Amino acid sequence: MKKVMIVLAAASFLGACHCTKCAHNACKVQAKPAPAPVVVAKPAPAPAPVAKVENDAAVATVANVKTNAAGAAVLSFKEPINFAYNSATMDAKSTATVEKTAAILKKYPNAKIRVAGYTDSMGNPAYNMDLSERRAHAVAEGLVKNGVPAANVSYIGYGEANPVATNKTAEGRYQNRRVELEVTNK
Repeated sequence: MKKVMIVLAAASFLGACHCTKCAHNACKVQAKPAPAPVVVAKPAPAPAPVAKVENDAAVATVANVKTNAAGAAVLSFKEPINFAYNSATMDAKSTATVEKTAAILKKYPNAKIRVAGYTDSMGNPAYNMDLSERRAHAVAEGLVKNGVPAANVSYIGYGEANPVATNKTAEGRYQNRRVELEVTNK
């Protein structure tokens, strides 16, 4: 009997139980917890395709659209944006065109818009560069004033660079004095 008591005492001391169906705490401590259930997350739905300015029928009412080498949509106004002579002040018709364009572009809150201003080759190239930038800035301000997010709009003047027509005729120079929008979808 002495041996049984020693075995039981040792078993109790070591946390082991002497029976097969035990309610002692020692058996519960040694039991391994059940594994946690595995939760499989459902994949997120694919994002909706980004709407593109170049596919918008409303854009086609105000501008011709082409894609440049960098992948940006270039909007060339059907009715040129006109300014007073030697000025960055738009005429009333051009202001209305910029307002209509802004209403369309507000549908694209993630689009980055760069307003590019150009001049003809008449006059001093440095002055033309400055004038083209002031005119691009005026159009950029018009877009922002009419609801296009300011953080999405920038402007640049190119002066007489990148003519679309000859500068040898009055009609060609008129075509070269232009403002275009470069729109990148993000």
